[in-house]
Amino acid sequence: MIDWTPYLKSISEKYALWETSYTLTDVEGKTRPAKTAPLLRDLWVQTIEKEPQNRQERPERPEKPERFTVLDGLRKYATNHVLLKGRPGSGKSTALARLLLEESVGAQSLRLNQQNQAKIIQIPILIELRLYETSILDLILQFLKRHKLIIDSNTLESWLLENQNFRPLLLFDGINELPSDTARQNLKNFRQQYAEISMIFTTRDLGSDDLNIEKKLEMLPLTEPQMRDFVKAYLPEKGEEMLKQLGNRLKEFGQTPLLLWMLCSVFDNHQNKIPANLGLVFQIFTGIYDKKLKADVPTYKKSRDWWRELLQVLAWKMTQGESKTEIQVAISRTEAEEELSKFIKNKGFPEYYSKQWLKDLLKYHLIHLEGNDKIAFRHQLIQEYYTAEELKKKLPNLRDEQLQWDYLNYLKWTEPVALLLGLLDSETQAKRVVKLGLEIDLKLGARFAGEVNFKFQKQTVGLVLGLDVPKRFKVQLLGLTKSNEVVNELNQALKDSDRSVRRNASEALAKIGSETAIPGLLKALEDSDALVRWKAAFALDEIGSETAIAGLLKALEDSNKDVRGNAAEALGEIGSETAITGLLKALKHSDDDVSSNAAAAFANIPGLLEALEDSIRMHRVEALGKIGSETAIAGLVKALEDSNKDVRKNAAFALGEIGSETAIAGLLKALEDSDEYVRGNAAFALGEIGTEAAMTELINRLKNPDFVTLNNGDTLSEARKALDTIQNKLKYYHPLSQPMNQQVYISYNWQEDSNEMANQLVQAFAAKGIEIIRDKTHTSYKDSIKNFMRQIGRGKCVVAVISDRYLKSENCMFELVEIARNGDFYQRIFPIILPDARIHKDFERIDYLKYWEDEKAKLQAKYKEIDLAKTNSIMATLNLYDEIRDNIDNLTNILKDMNTLNIDLHRQSEFAAMIQAVETKLAEDSQNIPASSEKNASLSSITYDFRGATIGNLAHNVQGNQQNYPQQPNNNNPEEK
Repeated sequence: MIDWTPYLKSISEKYALWETSYTLTDVEGKTRPAKTAPLLRDLWVQTIEKEPQNRQERPERPEKPERFTVLDGLRKYATNHVLLKGRPGSGKSTALARLLLEESVGAQSLRLNQQNQAKIIQIPILIELRLYETSILDLILQFLKRHKLIIDSNTLESWLLENQNFRPLLLFDGINELPSDTARQNLKNFRQQYAEISMIFTTRDLGSDDLNIEKKLEMLPLTEPQMRDFVKAYLPEKGEEMLKQLGNRLKEFGQTPLLLWMLCSVFDNHQNKIPANLGLVFQIFTGIYDKKLKADVPTYKKSRDWWRELLQVLAWKMTQGESKTEIQVAISRTEAEEELSKFIKNKGFPEYYSKQWLKDLLKYHLIHLEGNDKIAFRHQLIQEYYTAEELKKKLPNLRDEQLQWDYLNYLKWTEPVALLLGLLDSETQAKRVVKLGLEIDLKLGARFAGEVNFKFQKQTVGLVLGLDVPKRFKVQLLGLTKSNEVVNELNQALKDSDRSVRRNASEALAKIGSETAIPGLLKALEDSDALVRWKAAFALDEIGSETAIAGLLKALEDSNKDVRGNAAEALGEIGSETAITGLLKALKHSDDDVSSNAAAAFANIPGLLEALEDSIRMHRVEALGKIGSETAIAGLVKALEDSNKDVRKNAAFALGEIGSETAIAGLLKALEDSDEYVRGNAAFALGEIGTEAAMTELINRLKNPDFVTLNNGDTLSEARKALDTIQNKLKYYHPLSQPMNQQVYISYNWQEDSNEMANQLVQAFAAKGIEIIRDKTHTSYKDSIKNFMRQIGRGKCVVAVISDRYLKSENCMFELVEIARNGDFYQRIFPIILPDARIHKDFERIDYLKYWEDEKAKLQAKYKEIDLAKTNSIMATLNLYDEIRDNIDNLTNILKDMNTLNIDLHRQSEFAAMIQAVETKLAEDSQNIPASSEKNASLSSITYDFRGATIGNLAHNVQGNQQNYPQQPNNNNPEEK
């Protein structure tokens, strides 16, 4: 078993700084910067609508996406794999780092111990795809090695396949940074091979492969209140002045945490001035970085004088990549030195300077070492900026055809060219690039038109306005420019007789986000077309200005519920107390969508919840409950601490209605509330949540004498009832509610002879007061067998009815090796060997080995006849057959060595010898684990499993450590068992 303690400790120490602040780089030899960006904990994501295969299937009004905080969204969907898309600097990598830290800290607090062997511990691993060289497994091994865990590839593969108590959570950062198609295919294959493992992937939103991941989330831009709070925290003395200068350009510059931080740094160090465009922000930021370092750090042979050019050389090399379509975000140190040598030689310096100058850059600037001695920029945006600077120098010498086909035609150059346009002082060159971009792709050219220096935008946007395309499409293109120069044109489009043009104009104005669009959008709220009104309300939500409040309040009375819902959400996003009156009215609206949006909107108004009267807070809690999704949980958990007991009581009940694990921590605290009805509803809610985590915490509370004293009477009864509710829902008793040492299981074949023997065993054990939990009497239609299976393998005593059919059943053999895998096989198994089980002579046992070889060969032959894509379950069955073949000899050899008595003696004595042996084992084990105060500890249980779950891998150490393997689909066909 892998000891994860050093690894988890290393992660916690390394990433501890992410708890409070973030900075792009720490300069060697200098203290951490006095001003580092405050960590934005409430970054949000939303689900991405799945594109219909048939365009005609696209709904006229798309379904409203779900929204979560980024970590909640990732955790919710990681089990079945999730892809997080977002702009550069939007916080994707930061989110993975935070998740890595939080899960590592959580794992350390949940370390397995002898009393809690059923607890699942998730082990997070960050895989930085930009460092890819040979395989995904090697990337994982490298990360583990950097954090004090050295294992070989075989051990890693075994753990990935066989995990159970320690489960992987794989965090893949940067699909778009993979260096080749081969690397992407390797990642696809890895994802398919280990489909049962929880995985999270990130990528930019620019043309990158999505690996066919169905569930996608996208990073949402920072809201204006978030931006303002960030600026004020970073610049407490200058923040107000900066915000005043920015005006309605704040959203343009600050939609991602990285850009907002850079902008604050520029303002603070650039005479309190705001640059004209994003390209200039980068130029000034990197210039400030150079200047700050020049005064007080030692460098070799004046390397600092050439840093900007050196970084341009490295960025150009990386962006060029090894092919026209691929970008490199990391190159070997040797490659970097070779590129710098060429530059240095051309400047008349000795080539050997390259090594030392590269060392200076690594110590003091915006590149660093990663992985196996690879050079990378601190952020891909920085690489793209220096690439843009180099392209700016080359631009005058590039022919139009060369610029189009070598650069504009490839996606990897889009961001550098966009930054380049902001740096150009030549109107001629700016119009040239935009014109050539329009010839390549109209949408690309439209975006470029809005990226140029403000003083040229009227001319470049004019190129888009002059296009001979349908009006509805031209309106879309104008939106892509995101330029204030097109707002008047779009306002006119809102009056067009074609409703499609009006709809597209509303969408375009939402993209631009300018307050100058508000008058036209307010008029669009009165449009005859409901979808135009809906899109106008959405656009006003995106702009988020108080100027729109009056119109949005009126839209709360719209005949269309989607328009009313968007209007309520927009009022919440604005976050102004001016909106309170209208929102209070919406809170009591008969339409659940409106009242739910109004309830969520209240959370965005600072201090409002505390200021509202009791009755209003009650309405808010009721409305949050109506939302019925995780987006309401934060507000409801906060309401659990309200000064009014009825608010707290209703909040606890609403959390039970939603039924999410996210609420468990708050509900546990509510179990200690001074009001008995709050405590009762909190216990009820935990029962409704109905997960193993909720059950574990309830049991711990019920074992606590202080909790029992506090909750005497009805609330204690409610807690016990909640525990029963969960156990009935999960169809098993948790090891903490029924100690591991009191559990007895049975493994048998469903065919007549074995089934009859199992029935006799049930009766005999019941006569001795041992309770039986059996699948036929304790499960309902569609109940999961997985929880049963997890308990069976860990049982202290397992009765096994071994027959010929048992040894030829993949389900029964899974049971046998599951028992073995959990260790102490000889001590824990209590077998009955039926006469047809031929295991006592070696030549007979060989027949079973041959049987499993043949079964594998038959399945393998069929497997080769089909397309191998998406056949993970079949491959798992092949692995199962292979491992049964490897283990059946050892297991049957142990069984034949036991004096198991013949079945006639067992029946005549009513299984007295077996029952006595089991009771002796239980008595020995009971000295180690205290009995539950909530269950009758004198009763043991025999749990009948479904005889149907299969598993992909087996244990190789019959007596040894626990290893874990993924569950496979159930097969409930008795003929197979």
